[in-house]
Amino acid sequence: MAAKSLAQTPADLSDLVGARGAGGETQLEARGYRNVMTNMVRDTKFSFWWSERRRQCVSVATSDGRYDAITVVPPANCDGGQEPTTPPAAHPSGERISLVCIGSGSGPAAQSTSGYRYNSKTRKFEPEFGTTMGRESFSSDLEIEIDGSLGRVRPQGKLVSPIHSGGTDGWWPIEGLMIAPDRITGQYRMNGMNKPRIDYDRNSRIIRVKAATDFVGRCEGDR
Repeated sequence: MAAKSLAQTPADLSDLVGARGAGGETQLEARGYRNVMTNMVRDTKFSFWWSERRRQCVSVATSDGRYDAITVVPPANCDGGQEPTTPPAAHPSGERISLVCIGSGSGPAAQSTSGYRYNSKTRKFEPEFGTTMGRESFSSDLEIEIDGSLGRVRPQGKLVSPIHSGGTDGWWPIEGLMIAPDRITGQYRMNGMNKPRIDYDRNSRIIRVKAATDFVGRCEGDR
């Protein structure tokens, strides 16, 4: 299995969180990073930066002109930033893939309600409170690592059910993994009732995760 990425802010860049985009880019370049890719996901810009000296790739999320988050991602997400390694042993699928996917989704959520109801016995309107089930939107990300015929997924934030089983250090094995030139599919068992299905289009780089919680995002790191 490919090495696990570090979903954290690197120490040498922690002071740039909250900085304005233009000033942050100047600082990144001054510290030895070069921009290799930039994408937009809704209202957030995601740029990927590579440090040759540190052999490190970072993702920078910019919203409203400021750096919201800076996180370390797998080197394969930076064009030309793969760490030199000894070629791995051959696997049935012949693929080693590391994806970082950022997007948004919606999931079930309890919503409190309040109002008044007329009581025919007291002939008065009385306060009434209750709870209904609705859906709420959220932004999140997930990582996928594939090594030969084995794969695992690391969902984040609201993609992780409050009640879940299995998983190791936040990673769930992908069951029924299918890898084709244009598509990757499979599913993972969040709990007995929730088995999200993954559908990744390798041409558009759009991923969809469908279960109790739905998620659509764009991935980097493939090809």
